[in-house]
Amino acid sequence: MKAKISITAGFLLGGALLFLAFRNIDFGRLVEIYSEVNPWYIIPFVLTILLEMLFRSARWRLLLNPSRPVRLWDAFRLETAGLALSNILPLRLGEVVRGTFGSRIFGIPMITVFATILVERALDVIVLFAIFACAAWLGGITGGFMNYDELMWLLLAGLACALGALIFSDEIVAHHWFSGFFARFPRLRSLFEKVAAGVKGLRSPKSGGLILLLAALQWLMDALNCWWMACAFGLEGTINAFRSVALVFTAAAAVSVPGMPGFFGNYEFTLSKVLAGWGVPKDIGFAYASYMHVVGYIFVTLLGVIFIYSMGHSISRLWGDFSGSGEGK
Repeated sequence: MKAKISITAGFLLGGALLFLAFRNIDFGRLVEIYSEVNPWYIIPFVLTILLEMLFRSARWRLLLNPSRPVRLWDAFRLETAGLALSNILPLRLGEVVRGTFGSRIFGIPMITVFATILVERALDVIVLFAIFACAAWLGGITGGFMNYDELMWLLLAGLACALGALIFSDEIVAHHWFSGFFARFPRLRSLFEKVAAGVKGLRSPKSGGLILLLAALQWLMDALNCWWMACAFGLEGTINAFRSVALVFTAAAAVSVPGMPGFFGNYEFTLSKVLAGWGVPKDIGFAYASYMHVVGYIFVTLLGVIFIYSMGHSISRLWGDFSGSGEGK
């Protein structure tokens, strides 16, 4: 019942935002804008997506390697398949499938694999916020999230402390303040140790630095794609490097809110609003956001679906298995 409520709420919210984004849009003018887009920029756009996916996969591989060495190709296939499934299925089931299949394929405890995915999300927040704060400061961007900078920095500090506690969990478990507690609950200690194995890659200065670098490169590739699309629409004079980072930050915040698969509505509404604040006409802003969203969605989803079927699975079977409906074939 909770899952059904979440799915319904996501579709309703996404549909409402999509309606608000479409409202007062002249469809004839929208088609005209699309026809004037320079399609050659799709080539660097797609290549940049591949680079972004490669950086994602390399980062995940480094987080998994302390538990068992993992091939980059396997990490790349599962990362892409997980993103594709999250684009198609509700409840971000792609992450659940990635963690479950990763455990089976790599031979690593499932809790540890999911811990690496949790660390990925925490690093995403920390690194993206740091990049956005630098871009906002250097680019003179004000308003929006910057109006809540004190709260955002406080949340960021709390997340960094929680991540640090996991990184040094071995020392925490062995410390005399906590050793007696964990000695009385050996199963809890075992669970804690398996979760901690997912962050061991950050304990090495070399590995930890590389993981942070890859996380930054991943987000910078997304910002580069915002700029490629700005060039395709002739908006490069408005959307510079700093504003491209701001758009990525805005999009990430938008898709963190429950929505329909693919987050249609969330993405278009929020980006259109930001672009309008920079003086971009509403129809052009919507065209920019929707065009970029659809091109990226199609490419990642098609590539991920190819990987899913090449591994001997199908969308309907996975939905049946992981939704508990029992209808997968």
